[in-house]
Amino acid sequence: MARPWLHVRPVSPGVWLVAEPTHVNGWLVAGRDRAVLLDTGLGIAPVRPVVEAAAGLPVEAVNTHHHFDHTGGNAEFDTVAIHALGVPLLEAGTTPAERASYLAYTRALLDAAGPYRDLDRRFFHLLGDDSDPRELPEGFDAEAWVRPGPPRGPAPVALHDGDVVDLGGRTLTVLHTPGHSPDSICLLDDRDGLLFGGDTINTGPIYAQADESDLAAFARSTARLAALEPDVSLVCMGHFGRGIAEPRHLREVADAFDRLVSGDPDVELRVQYDCDDDEVREAVFGQCSILLPADPRG
Repeated sequence: MARPWLHVRPVSPGVWLVAEPTHVNGWLVAGRDRAVLLDTGLGIAPVRPVVEAAAGLPVEAVNTHHHFDHTGGNAEFDTVAIHALGVPLLEAGTTPAERASYLAYTRALLDAAGPYRDLDRRFFHLLGDDSDPRELPEGFDAEAWVRPGPPRGPAPVALHDGDVVDLGGRTLTVLHTPGHSPDSICLLDDRDGLLFGGDTINTGPIYAQADESDLAAFARSTARLAALEPDVSLVCMGHFGRGIAEPRHLREVADAFDRLVSGDPDVELRVQYDCDDDEVREAVFGQCSILLPADPRG
């Protein structure tokens, strides 16, 4: 039997991982009165019925930034919030070419998954439900996904640094963390110390290669998060199979960005390709890696 595209599991009281395994991780956070889904994913399968069944509460959407892999299910929700800088970017949408490129990446990933799965079962034992990729859902309409209609629903709610999302007995504080994109945010669960990192904190590769990315801003944002380490119990990340990390990972990522902006000549750089199949450079560190623009010297 085919596994559902979305994988949901509880991580902490009132918190669920909502994964599209190996693609993007959303996070469902519930308080006493309502719940929010932090990032609505790719929109390949309906997400609202799944998260409302898990939470047993009304669910609103909060986007950590405007990229289509974090906002694909927005049209399912009555309320969507994003940083103020992301409002016009979200309303502008993305191009069919960008979405077609990602779909090609998805198909290539699925082609590679079988041999990788065999090796993992034999030697490595790393894959689990959070990280084992699933086939595209039966009946998935690739053309409709590549060329979606205009955004539906009310205008997005604009968030700002320091805003508090009150769920009833639980609050999330908005932290503006530009670098990956100008509108990137993280959210800190003030009750239990969970930090939801969006695309600012990942194990890697962390994407800093796009035209809109800003390496110096990324370094400042990750240093800000590292300073919060004493108040953090878990880091909940937006991509790949390692979706959860210890608080010390905040310092590991901040140190990696500091080495890059300081021009450390000992940073290992290798040729890599991102999810658009564009050639980039990958800076490799012990617990993460960071994608950078391709070497202009070729």
